Amino acid sequence: MKRILSLLLITAVSGSLWANPETEAHSPSQQVADLIREAAGAQAAFLPAGLVKNNPEGNSLVSILRFPDEEIAIVKLKGSQIRAALERSVALFPSPTDCFLQLSNMEASFSRSANPDQRVRSATIAGQALADASEYEVAMPVTLARGGLGYFRVWEKSQTVRVLEGVTLGSVVGQKALQETAPRWRAVQ
Repeated sequence: MKRILSLLLITAVSGSLWANPETEAHSPSQQVADLIREAAGAQAAFLPAGLVKNNPEGNSLVSILRFPDEEIAIVKLKGSQIRAALERSVALFPSPTDCFLQLSNMEASFSRSANPDQRVRSATIAGQALADASEYEVAMPVTLARGGLGYFRVWEKSQTVRVLEGVTLGSVVGQKALQETAPRWRAVQ
């Protein structure tokens, strides 16, 4: 009961715990992205909104997952591809989209008023500016790694370094409770 009251207080103060995972930073989804990255030992991670429920049941983190049996893959991407993925993620903003990416070990800012494909203003990985020519290992659900949700326009499934066989979204989340995380997407003018 104390945990539920704490979550309600956090939500009332910050408003971000149950933000729309299809348009903005969403604490539970970011927490799942963190667990994906940790399990994979990758530099960053993506979790698309299409794999997240808008109305989870209870306080369990696994309750937000639409497909808890989805395996995890690591994809080697150039910084320019990550930037293109971030652009795709916010291209329809403020309209909700399943391709909106929740981030781990990354931060990005974007302009609400800029034209699609020109919205991302800055991006960092591990606190360092994203370098377009550098390569990064990014963990993500296997369907996204294969180009799902239109990301086949950004990377090829052949860029997958490895799939963590038997390691699923549900298994990395386990019985963890929902927690508040700091927003990793920031909207600017």
